Amino acid sequence: MKSTNGERLERYNVLLERHESEWLDQLVEEIQTRTGAKVSRSEIVRAGIAGMRELHRLAPECPSRFAPLASCRRGSDLVVMIVLALRWAIGGR
Repeated sequence: MKSTNGERLERYNVLLERHESEWLDQLVEEIQTRTGAKVSRSEIVRAGIAGMRELHRLAPECPSRFAPLASCRRGSDLVVMIVLALRWAIGGR
C-alpha cells in the first residue's frame, strides 16, 4: 500500500478501548460534516503519531519546556506529556 505522499504503508493492528474507537468515528463524522472531506481513522492515528514524533524531536531542543517521550513508562505518562505540551503551546491555559 502507498500513502498519498508515495511512502509505503504497513498494516498494523491497534487495540483501542470502546470510547477511543467511538471518538475516532465521531471525529471522522465531524470532519466530513464541517469540510466535506473524508478522513479515515487510520489518517487520524497517523496524524497523532506525527504530532508525537514532532514533540519527541523538540524535547532536546527545548528541555525547559518538553521532557523526552522516551522517559515515559506508560501510555498514561505519554498523555500527560502531550497535554502539558499542548497547554504550553496555547499559552499555559
